[in-house]
Amino acid sequence: MAQAKPVDRRQTIVDTARKLFATRPYDQVTTAQVAKDAGVAYGLIAHHFVNKRGLYLAVMNEIAAEVAAAQTAPAPPGASLVDQLRHALRGHITHIDSYSDSFVALLRGALGADAEHQSAVEQLRWLGAQRILSALGVVEPIAPTLRIAMHGWIGFLDEMLIDRITHRDVDVDTLVELAATALATALRTAAALDTSITYAPEAVEALKEIATR
Repeated sequence: MAQAKPVDRRQTIVDTARKLFATRPYDQVTTAQVAKDAGVAYGLIAHHFVNKRGLYLAVMNEIAAEVAAAQTAPAPPGASLVDQLRHALRGHITHIDSYSDSFVALLRGALGADAEHQSAVEQLRWLGAQRILSALGVVEPIAPTLRIAMHGWIGFLDEMLIDRITHRDVDVDTLVELAATALATALRTAAALDTSITYAPEAVEALKEIATR
């Protein structure tokens, strides 16, 4: 008879805490409740995470890793750069739909003033920006005008996602087109303002196609 697979109690704690942090304010979640719901000894939380803050950051880091993985999903073979961009945006939005409460918790988390939490969120957001810039043929160092344009677009996308999660009245395709058009406009404007910013020829055509759709 096959032996049962050992239970990963650390992951059980993270899964349980994730559900609680997504539905309750940080201050209303207790480690005692997490331990009870997870069916584990209270001391295991201190063993694996030290305290509630450590557990919260573990949850946020897990969410960030999942979002990053969704962003790297490959596009269909032979897809144009425009289609690759739309595919990446659609995959990102669809993935977030699967755990929308957790996504809002990641961006609007109660530890918003916590440097480690801020760092995790910012690294995740800029990782997505770097993938887009790499596809456009842009490498480090990033021109300040382009950097600020990308940061602005990322914030725009995140706020659109939160609005969609809140109201549930905008379909995925509409959000993809809004995000893609805003991105193309921001990138083309940045290059017009700073002539040191250049994109690969294919990228120039792709941005023009999106912006003039």
